[in-house]
Amino acid sequence: MEKERRRRFKKGVNFLILVVLAAGVLSIGVIFASSTSIDSSALVTYGFFKKQVDQLKMYIDNKINELDKKIKDANVSAGQAQDISKLQSQVANLSSEIEKLKLQTAQLDAKLKDISSSSGVKKGDFIYTKGYEVIKVPKSKTILFDASTEFVVRVGKAISVVPKGATIIDLTSAKDVGANQQLLFNHFYLVARSDGRGFKAVDDVWVIVNGGYKIK
Repeated sequence: MEKERRRRFKKGVNFLILVVLAAGVLSIGVIFASSTSIDSSALVTYGFFKKQVDQLKMYIDNKINELDKKIKDANVSAGQAQDISKLQSQVANLSSEIEKLKLQTAQLDAKLKDISSSSGVKKGDFIYTKGYEVIKVPKSKTILFDASTEFVVRVGKAISVVPKGATIIDLTSAKDVGANQQLLFNHFYLVARSDGRGFKAVDDVWVIVNGGYKIK
């Protein structure tokens, strides 16, 4: 549709300019002829007229081509503007999602703080769990248990620490564990008295504890 409109406009402009030019040249010829003696060199010839028309037509074509280029550039600019608008919309949506994630992260942090603050109650030298809790014993540290504390070693190498003549009860295998013995994974242990019974962590140890404990 746009191309057809341009083609008709170009034809109309060419025709109009040709008419105006013809009228102008003829008028000039008449004036020139009337003011001088009739001479073949003074008359406007058809060749001169055609040359002027061709030059003017070339000039018009160049101008129309320049106009076409400007229109195309304008269309490209409009397309780029649309792309930029889309990108801005996407950035706005991503910013909204980031704010939602920040809010969720803050809520999770608050919940973790609540859990941490309620995970153990300190009484004297011992911290007492609220039910069964997972405790990390760092490498080379020793954990000692209060009386009637239950524990299960889940991860890491743990060597029993027991005073002379005492034991840790292995309820899973129904036997007593003396000092300097490696505690087995997933065995259910019970400490009968609070007299320094526990274990030393050879590497990081994760243990489930129900009762009182202290790490030193």
